[in-house]
Amino acid sequence: MWSSITSAFSARIEKLRNSYIKRTQIKKLLASVKTDALILEIGGGFNPRFFKATYPNVRHLDHCSTEELRKKYSDPSLGVAHRASNIQEVDFVFSGGPIEDLVPPDMRFDLIYGSHVLEHQVDLITHLQSLEKLIAVDGRIIEVIPDLRACFDALRFPTVTSDVLVVHLNKPTIHQGKQVFDYLARMVNADRGYRMSEGDFDGLRFEHSLAEAQEKMLAMEESGATYFDSHAWAFTPTSFQLLMLELRLLGLTNLSPSYVSPQYGNQFCVELARVPAVDTLSPQAIRTLNAQRFTLSRQMRIR
Repeated sequence: MWSSITSAFSARIEKLRNSYIKRTQIKKLLASVKTDALILEIGGGFNPRFFKATYPNVRHLDHCSTEELRKKYSDPSLGVAHRASNIQEVDFVFSGGPIEDLVPPDMRFDLIYGSHVLEHQVDLITHLQSLEKLIAVDGRIIEVIPDLRACFDALRFPTVTSDVLVVHLNKPTIHQGKQVFDYLARMVNADRGYRMSEGDFDGLRFEHSLAEAQEKMLAMEESGATYFDSHAWAFTPTSFQLLMLELRLLGLTNLSPSYVSPQYGNQFCVELARVPAVDTLSPQAIRTLNAQRFTLSRQMRIR
């Protein structure tokens, strides 16, 4: 009984904290986007942030055409049919290749925005490199990312740099078996929408059995396997900062977080901007980055 009381109290505190963060930080960040900005929104689906009626220069990129999106999300079984009217005209349909190939070569965006799309990318490094190519000189990227501690990924371990390096090396076109196994094997049957405490796990269970996860893993490794939508990557604010810093130190991206929010709801928000390449930095600057890496790594011990 005590754990349930503690859980209820923690949930109340979390909801108040979530509201404060959204009001004082996230709302302010999104309000800084000018209505005449050239924007690329990725994966807005039935819940876009930037509507063409308000932001006339927004372009939408999604996994299928406008008509296909409307048909898909009008299915009553999905529970989002009432939002199908929010779907914006899709300008670019993702084809599996680099997204810069879909965009006119002279088009560079003031803002690229994605909400709950980064964790689905097959090759995260290539995706980040594409975003970097597509932003203007002073452009920025805003990503809203699930926080594994506050959703059905709550029993997963955070993605580490070697995970994304191996995928980038192998260049798969679909998620690898290990990623699908991790996603299914540790998924819990709840998405609380706040950081879960010990009491929140009482009465929960794994959504899938180990055998189911293994079966899907093996299927994904077979020749001719097709894409299976998964949270291929799992993050906390600290783990994401550490990943981006290590990728920068390895010369794989020149994007760096200029803002990272605390967890709010089942997510956190990051703003990325282009920074100088690591090979142009002074030895002192590199030592500073490595000191930051050490600090973030220590923080990961208690995530």
